Amino acid sequence: MPINLKSPPQPCPPLPISLFSFWAHLAFASATPPFYFAPLPSAPAYLPTYPPLPALPLLPLPLESRTRKTMSLAAPLGVYRNTCLQTIHWGPGCLSKTLPESVRKLGKTKVLILTGKTLATKTDVVSKVEKALGDYHGATFYEIGEHAPIQSIRKAVQLIQDVKADVIVSVGGGSPIDSAKAISHILHQESRGKVASDEGNEDYSSFLPSIAIPTTLSMAETTQNAGFKNEEGDKVGVSHPALVPRVIIYDAQLTLDTPERLWLSTGVRALDHAIEFLYRFDSHPLLRNQSYGAIRELFTFLPLSKQRPQDVNVRQRLQLSVVSSLWPESRKGALGLSHGLGHKLGATYAIGHGITSCLTLAPSIRLTATSHSTPLEQLAALADSLAYIPPPHNPSPTPLGAAVGSVAEAVQSLVDQLGLHSTLKGEGVPRNEVELIATRATGEDKKGSLEWLAIKELLESIYE
Repeated sequence: MPINLKSPPQPCPPLPISLFSFWAHLAFASATPPFYFAPLPSAPAYLPTYPPLPALPLLPLPLESRTRKTMSLAAPLGVYRNTCLQTIHWGPGCLSKTLPESVRKLGKTKVLILTGKTLATKTDVVSKVEKALGDYHGATFYEIGEHAPIQSIRKAVQLIQDVKADVIVSVGGGSPIDSAKAISHILHQESRGKVASDEGNEDYSSFLPSIAIPTTLSMAETTQNAGFKNEEGDKVGVSHPALVPRVIIYDAQLTLDTPERLWLSTGVRALDHAIEFLYRFDSHPLLRNQSYGAIRELFTFLPLSKQRPQDVNVRQRLQLSVVSSLWPESRKGALGLSHGLGHKLGATYAIGHGITSCLTLAPSIRLTATSHSTPLEQLAALADSLAYIPPPHNPSPTPLGAAVGSVAEAVQSLVDQLGLHSTLKGEGVPRNEVELIATRATGEDKKGSLEWLAIKELLESIYE
């Protein structure tokens, strides 16, 4: 759109939320009206036309009434680190061709299948994987339980050594996929020592590789982190760039036996990834649009999948949507508050991570919106996501000040529509342990602080 430099600036109506990603970095938090701006040259046709502006100085925008750090035009400084993920295959029925081809291309000869008991004994998913592997199949271990107990992981380590497997194929959700990573780390530590297994070792070939075949939407397959439950029942983890699966195979036909509650709730978990990436302290602009795209597709296809649970076309699109929610990147640690609370709740109270996201995501967004520690750039990125949420969860775009709260309401609306509304009481969490969970989330040193009190209030809000 050409800008007429001769036209005088005019006061503009409230900004459409789609434009905030461009204008947020031009804003001062303490600004006063009137406010002026120039239209985006590439603005979509459905957006209204706004009057032009002769120049682009640092323009004040009414983002919120609270005082925040000033956002400026300073060039962003950062780094994106790729992972050792080599290939992603997708398509209904693609397993039979892509799995043996992937093993061959990795130069491996003996596969250990790692999965859970339900998939192995109550569905034909694992037998299809075994058939596809043919002579590559060495053994199948199906004792991986929820949250990947360390006892099961140790048994699998022994079986790998017994059959001399040189690659793991993990089949299922986050537990078997994370278990494959943990096994690789343990074997490497046993053979090379703890120091060689730390982040400084860049010899990725010295780690046992894995191939992931997900049947849920929880997205453990693109990260270098491996979470598992230790002997005390606490969720702990290891991390190394070489732990990321070398190959991921998304075959929607293999997801048809996944229980609806697990399928949909892990989709909310993927939404948790996408949204919390927008406001985590070290988020960056390079992957922001991936998160926005995932938000739009998850809000679109999760309700459709509930309506048409056997539609492999919808399920396949959902599998691709979740990749964008947590794009492969070499980073470690939880994404944000909702993830941190989920790790503390999940293993301790035997709550699936999909359900923990259904419990904690919406209230975590609300707390982030009101927290004075949330940087303005992250707040603007989160508010901008509202433009990617379709009706009925988002009836109309709103200015930034109200948008973040609307994102939380939209998330809760989706969770409720999917029939996944949950409470801590309903998941068996004792009322008298709410303060303990808050302390675990913040650390003992912050007990009684404003942050601790806010998280305690969040937990109480979802108790019943």
